[in-house]
Order: sequence, then C-alpha cells, then structure tokens
Amino acid sequence: MKPNLAPLIESQRATIRERLARSGRAQVDGVLVEADALALHQAATQVEYNVVTRRESGHVDLPAAWLASLTPQQKTGLGQTVQASARDDFQYLYDNHPIYDLAEAGRAAPIWGELVAFLNGEVFLALMRDLTGESRITQADAQLTRFRTGHFLTEHDDHAEGKNRFFAYVLNLTPAWRIEWGGLLAFHGKDGNVSEAFTPRFNTLNLLKVPAPHSVTQVALSAGAERISVTGWLRGL
Repeated sequence: MKPNLAPLIESQRATIRERLARSGRAQVDGVLVEADALALHQAATQVEYNVVTRRESGHVDLPAAWLASLTPQQKTGLGQTVQASARDDFQYLYDNHPIYDLAEAGRAAPIWGELVAFLNGEVFLALMRDLTGESRITQADAQLTRFRTGHFLTEHDDHAEGKNRFFAYVLNLTPAWRIEWGGLLAFHGKDGNVSEAFTPRFNTLNLLKVPAPHSVTQVALSAGAERISVTGWLRGL
C-alpha cells in the first residue's frame, strides 16, 4: 500500500510557508488520505519494536527478546537508571522500528518499504521543498517510534555534524490523543518557558527547522493510547 497525499490548496500552503518562515515550525493537518493513515497505524501496532535509550557510551538498542528475558526486578532497575540519568543529561526512552534501515537492507515489510519509497519520492519531496523553501532537500530518512507510559525525550536540537538535516518531521498516526496524556512536542524558549507545544494529532505532519531546541514530554500514567508516529529528517546530500 503506497500512501497518498491529501489535497493541499494554495491558501493552506501559503499559511504553512509563512509560519515556517516566521517560527521555523508548522503543522500540516490531514496530510495523507485518511484511510491510508489509518492503515499505517494499524500496521504499526503489529511490528516488533526495540527499546532505545542512552548509556554513557551513547545510543543503545535493547531488543524486545532481550528485555523479555529480564526479571521484573531487573526491568525496574533498568527503568530507574534511565529515569535518573534524565535529570541532568540528554536522555530518551521510547520504542523504535527502523523502517528506513530495513528498507535499505531489503528487509522491510511491504507497507514500510512502500512508505519509505513514498517519503523519498518526488511528490512528497517536492511538497516539502515548496512548504519549507529549502531547495536542497533530496531525501527523507524514517523510523517508526512508539512512546508508551513513562517514555520521553529530553531537550535536544537535532543537529548532527555531516548529516545535512534541514528539517525534522513527525507524522502522527495515533487516531486520538488528549493533551493531558503528555507526549507533546515542546519547543523550548530562551526565557526557560515552553514557547509552543504540538499535540500528536492524528494524520498531522509536524515540521521543525534544524536546529531548534525541543523535547517530547513524558507520556502520563493515565494515557489511554500509545503515541505512534513516523519520524525522521528531511536531508540533503
């Protein structure tokens, strides 16, 4: 199933362009045909995820099979260690399914291989160049992310030397989300306040210029769903 873009009229494009030029961030509501977004969400609930986090040595992937082998006490200890390290340092905890890497290796499920091809096709990339005004965009990498209860991503700005990341994007797939469930894409102001926050609204594409300090707020214990999205960067060669 190759996804299809929903129509985006010129007045909507103009509003998004203006917002991106002014603040470096914007949302594209209803970016895909709704049935396609629902199909992606359904498929995303059935894949096997790794848990990703950081240790002193850097990023680590924790395979689901390994986590399942831990005792409850070991799982609790691991969670406490991750949460404690987030008090002062850059840290994250969420689930990941690396669809771009799997597609590059020829091992992605068909629906994800087709999504990666769509994100790197001219129709989508031309829209991104038009909205952002960044003519150097030539590709989009991608991963599936799932934020469950207690998951979070602390402040960072997405810059990575040599990666040529122009904009980050988040394609939100969870059909319903409440603000109080957390999982908000929060933009950090220079005054120490949250200057703005985006709720992960279904079938909404969040765009943010790199670099920009932001975080994903912790998903609350009361959250009634998992925050599932496709995330990545619009990049150049």
